[in-house]
Amino acid sequence: MAFSHSTYTTTRALTYSYIHIPPQLPNTQYLLFLHGFPSTSYHWRHQISFFKAKGYGIIAPDLLGFGETSRPTELEMYKGEDMANDVVEILKSEGVGMLVGVAHDWGCFLLSRLANYHPERFSAYVYIDHGYMAPGRSLTTASVRHINKSVEEKLGFSILGYFLLFDDDDAPGLLDEHSESVESLYFSTDEEITKKYKGALGGLRAWLTEGKTTELPAYLSSEDHKHYEHAFSKENGGYGPAINWYRAGLRNINEEDERKITTAAHVLTHPTLLIASTNVITAAMNIPEQMRPFVTDLTAEQVDGGHWLQLEKPDEVNAILAKFVTRLEAD
Repeated sequence: MAFSHSTYTTTRALTYSYIHIPPQLPNTQYLLFLHGFPSTSYHWRHQISFFKAKGYGIIAPDLLGFGETSRPTELEMYKGEDMANDVVEILKSEGVGMLVGVAHDWGCFLLSRLANYHPERFSAYVYIDHGYMAPGRSLTTASVRHINKSVEEKLGFSILGYFLLFDDDDAPGLLDEHSESVESLYFSTDEEITKKYKGALGGLRAWLTEGKTTELPAYLSSEDHKHYEHAFSKENGGYGPAINWYRAGLRNINEEDERKITTAAHVLTHPTLLIASTNVITAAMNIPEQMRPFVTDLTAEQVDGGHWLQLEKPDEVNAILAKFVTRLEAD
């Protein structure tokens, strides 16, 4: 199901495309949905339909570099503080008060910065298959190499090898040339393929240059595939703008800004929900243990499935979300 989009041009002269559904009285609660890579607001459609039917208000932007939103190529445009401010401008323009933030993948980084810079805007946070990312803990090139080495020593395989390809000069062209390969690998539920071609160093490059593909999972329809093809087509800007989210972390461009965030603001004091998958990479990261030192009120749930839980297991995810949001309203 497709939802109509609104647009808003920020003070940085960036035009965001986003889904806005006002709440239906007596409900006044809003939910903010932040997608990851390679994705758009479209991938929240199951959650949007579910919560719209319950009268909740929805804001779901195509994030910077994705979908119908502006796609600047300059890395500096992808700073966490600036993108958080962009989202807040949209919320203000629509007259949205406090809301529940729901994020997946790289959206979890943006929700983390929104929580640091604008906690007054939120009543709660939900992280799906990625955790809260505290300031000063960017996935830099050095930290990615360290994580890969330590996980390989412990478990016999690495988990973030694919990150490093995105910092190579030829990455945008390589991804654009082999978009079908990118899609099938990112949405694959085959753990051995994930370990060999995403986790292992050099695996993603080998997958792309050899033009490898694997069957798309059953939860993706032909309509989903068409949406993906359009969203990441060369005509629509390709992958280059979107991989700046990875490059920003690898090159640590947020370091100076994040140093200014007070120590107190590193800790999330609003109720926080983590919905983790049984995906091999997620399991190796042990996200709940990473989050607990920074979250005073954490509820951790696990759903049997891959990284794209909101697509693969929408009913389970929606039920967990609804229970969490209902609890907030009762408190």
